[in-house]
Amino acid sequence: MRKVIAALPDTLISQIAAGEVVERPASVVKEVLENAIDAGAQAITIRLEEGGCQRISIQDDGLGIAHTELHLAIQRHATSKITSLADLESVASLGFRGEALASIASVSRFSITTRTSEDDHAWQIQVNGGQTMGDAAPSSGPIGTTVDVQDLYFNTPARRKFLKSSATELGHCLELIRRIALSRPDIGFAIWHNGKVIERWASCNIEQRVDAILGQEFQSSKIALEHISGPLTVRGFISKPTSSRARADQQYSFVNGRFIRDKVIQHAIRSAYQDVLHGDRQPMVVLSLEIDPQLVDVNVHPAKTEVRFREGGAVHQFIYKAIQHALGTAAGQSIDSSPQYAPSYGFAQTSGTGSPSYTSYANSASSISSFSNQNLPLSQSSLSQSSKSEIDNFFIQLNNRPADHLAPTENNDLPLGHALAQIHGIYILAQNKFGLVLVDMHAAHERVLYEKLKEDLASGIKVQQLLVPVVMHASELEVGKAQEHRAILNQLGFDVATLSPTQLAIRTIPTLLQKAEPIGLVRNLLNDLDSTGSQAVVDAAQHERLATQACHAAVRAHRTLTLTEMDALLRQMEQTERADQCNHGRPTWIQLSIQDLDKLFLRGR
Repeated sequence: MRKVIAALPDTLISQIAAGEVVERPASVVKEVLENAIDAGAQAITIRLEEGGCQRISIQDDGLGIAHTELHLAIQRHATSKITSLADLESVASLGFRGEALASIASVSRFSITTRTSEDDHAWQIQVNGGQTMGDAAPSSGPIGTTVDVQDLYFNTPARRKFLKSSATELGHCLELIRRIALSRPDIGFAIWHNGKVIERWASCNIEQRVDAILGQEFQSSKIALEHISGPLTVRGFISKPTSSRARADQQYSFVNGRFIRDKVIQHAIRSAYQDVLHGDRQPMVVLSLEIDPQLVDVNVHPAKTEVRFREGGAVHQFIYKAIQHALGTAAGQSIDSSPQYAPSYGFAQTSGTGSPSYTSYANSASSISSFSNQNLPLSQSSLSQSSKSEIDNFFIQLNNRPADHLAPTENNDLPLGHALAQIHGIYILAQNKFGLVLVDMHAAHERVLYEKLKEDLASGIKVQQLLVPVVMHASELEVGKAQEHRAILNQLGFDVATLSPTQLAIRTIPTLLQKAEPIGLVRNLLNDLDSTGSQAVVDAAQHERLATQACHAAVRAHRTLTLTEMDALLRQMEQTERADQCNHGRPTWIQLSIQDLDKLFLRGR
């Protein structure tokens, strides 16, 4: 039987839209908080009952809503944020669609109480399941707006049954509020649950807000980051590689003040940490990207948590380079001014226990000591052999340098100090002006060699011509990508030609990757170039090969070194970027201060 086409009632339309906008109580909190921020609020109070399932009340001190416009605030697609397509293409506000309040009101018992500076008193309008309960009526309240949402999904039980426990829903609400609070440290937030204050953050600067929300673990290991290039600016904090987590649950990315989950930014973060993190460990980051609104589209997801960049590749490289630069410090630089941190590999004791804290240092500002211009004699070709004679040659050349290069300075201010002894042929024991330094000589030498190999690789990619081209069966989309990115592929050492609408011929590959599987490499590279505009796949494969070579060529445990050789390795570390971790993410050295040593022997008690 043919069904008749009919227009849906407005209430049903709003309830359908609510399924996209209002997923759970946290969605309500997000939409109302964004409206409060757009209204210029400086203090916001969030009151929740039963995790937000029973009640959500959010009060702000913003501009308020004129009582003559209050009935429009709860209508679908009514907004003050945009008026034309041009406004939509350069959205600067957090909200702009004008459907959130209408969607929320359609599935709850809803009220707005608001007052502007021009009004003598507040005004209130109530909505019950999408039905407006009369016109706006006089009420009491301060300047600003209070949105009260009760009994969420009371009229759509099919949706309500999908809500989790109050504790779970409260957790989602708190995480959402933390994200917004990180993006706007100038705004004060107070969170109540079931009549009790559970969080309160006063207006402050971004570093204070980050410390308050992310806690001691991030506070003791964070590195400040700020990078500006043309229309792009990125600011925030990243964690040192030795403070990482099993999950990416403390990675906060913001674009023009909006929290987003973007694969371009996430890929850039992971790529920047790829050779300093252990296994699948994840860094902690709080990054705020500022970009011309015309260069990013925020209208691509119902919850506005995804964006699309006009130049995704440029954004990827910008963030990647910014993080790499922040991480790229030489070992021991500016020890006295950088914060102490405890690596999460068993070296650290929790503070306040009276036990010593073994700490490592990385942040750089001051210049490092002399013994510069030392070039490792191990070339890319010689490293592939990784023979004992080549390692011997490395230390022989260092030993032949003038002795005054290694003589202790009068003020003993070398960052990693001077070698005293070797412990079981594994660790170097050194002394600097702060106390005692312990160095894992294999891990340290491995990082030094690895960075030198990367420098050599940057000077040019050597290409291996394949005797018989490898034929790759590809989709029409992959063939199109290969043709579009052919110039970039050639720069990366790949000559990929089109044989047919479904076949590609791989004629050359980088020499360093000649043992790799070329079809899988090219397929991954095409996907990567299309999604992020970067050559991260090739970089990762080449760096993995370089890391293996460096590991094989580094000085082995139980090899006896002279004091001169140990000092030479310390000086190399001081001039090598990311020398605080080996290629596998393990720390290469730790510092024991005089105070730590005094605690060990109970001195001063």
